[in-house]
Amino acid sequence: MTIPAPNEPASAKTASHDAILKVISLKKLMTGDEATSIELLKACKDVGFFYLDCNDWKEGVAADGISKMFKMSERLYDLPQEEKSEWAADKEHGGDMIVGYKQAGVSSGPVEGKKDGFEGFMVFEHALGKVIDGASMQAPQPLRAESDLLQSGVSTLNDIGIAVLDSLSKSLGMTGKESFTETHRKGFASTTALGLLKYTTHAVDPEKIGHIAHTDAGSLSLVFSNIPGLQVLMPHTDEWTYIAPRPGHAVVNVGDSLQNLSGNMLRSSLHRVVPHPDALDQVKYTIVYLMRPETDAVFRDSEGKEWKSVDWCNKKFAVFRASTEEQSRGSVLTGRKGYMGHWDPSKKAAMV
Repeated sequence: MTIPAPNEPASAKTASHDAILKVISLKKLMTGDEATSIELLKACKDVGFFYLDCNDWKEGVAADGISKMFKMSERLYDLPQEEKSEWAADKEHGGDMIVGYKQAGVSSGPVEGKKDGFEGFMVFEHALGKVIDGASMQAPQPLRAESDLLQSGVSTLNDIGIAVLDSLSKSLGMTGKESFTETHRKGFASTTALGLLKYTTHAVDPEKIGHIAHTDAGSLSLVFSNIPGLQVLMPHTDEWTYIAPRPGHAVVNVGDSLQNLSGNMLRSSLHRVVPHPDALDQVKYTIVYLMRPETDAVFRDSEGKEWKSVDWCNKKFAVFRASTEEQSRGSVLTGRKGYMGHWDPSKKAAMV
C-alpha cells in the first residue's frame, strides 16, 4: 500500500459529519468469530481506525476499568503544577522510569504558529510490570494509590491488543515467527505505555491547542475519551473527519510499526486533535494504550530502511519536539513529506 498525496491539499477541510467506522465486538473477537476477523482486517486496511465495543466482553470489565481510570486521572491533574513537573520525562528518576510527565505547550500544535494543548502522564508497561509494592512505586500519589488498578488495567489492555494482533496475523496468513504476536510478547522490554492525557480549553489558554497531525509510532493505539476532538484524514479524500467517542468503546488505530511489520498491507492513518465546536469549553480527558513492538523488533519502513522498534519510536518523539521547518522536511511525522495537516480555525465546520 502506498500512502498518496506528498503535498498538503490546498482544499483540506473539516467534514460536517462524524466518521463512519466499523464496530468490532470484543467478545466476538476473543472467541475467534470468523466474520468479525474479516471485518477487522477490512477496517485496518481501508481506514486504519475502528471502534472496539468493550461492553460485551466479560460483563464490561474493560469498560469498567477505563471508567475508574478517568476518575483517577481527574485526581492526578488536580495536583499542583510544581508537583506534576517533578515527574517530567526529561528528569532523572533512577532505575527503570515508571512514569513520565509532559507539560502542555512543549511541542507544535495543529494550528500553525501555536503550541500543543495537552499535558500527559505516560505509565510505561514494562517498568510497571516489575512493581511488587504499589505503595512504594515511584509515581505521583494518585497513581500509587491506584497501583492495582493500573497493573490490572494495563494487563487487560495488553490482552486486548494481543487478540487484535493475533486475528490480523491469521487473516494475513502470517504465522509462526511472522506473526505480529512474536514481536509483542508479554513481559519483554518495549516502549509500550498507558497515556493519561488532559487537554486545555480555549477559554483557559487559546495559544495552546490540541495535538498536531501525525501518525502513531507504535503498533496499535486504544483510545478512550470523554469529549470529541479526535479527527482522522479519511483515505483518498481531503476531509478531516471527527471521530465521536462512544461509551464503553475504544477507538483503535493502526500505527507505523504495524504498517511496516505488515509490509504496508495495513494502514497507519493520519490524525490530529482539535477543539470540537460543540465542546469548546469542556475539559477533555483521554486514556490511551500505546502498544509498541519489543525494543529489538526489526522492520523496514516504506522506503526500505531498516529500523529497530526503539529507534523508530525515539526518532518519532524527537520530531514531535522539532521546529515546524524540520518537521516538514521529512515524512516521519505524518507519513507524507512536506505535509503538516494544519488546522485552520476559521474554516471549521459546524457539526450537524
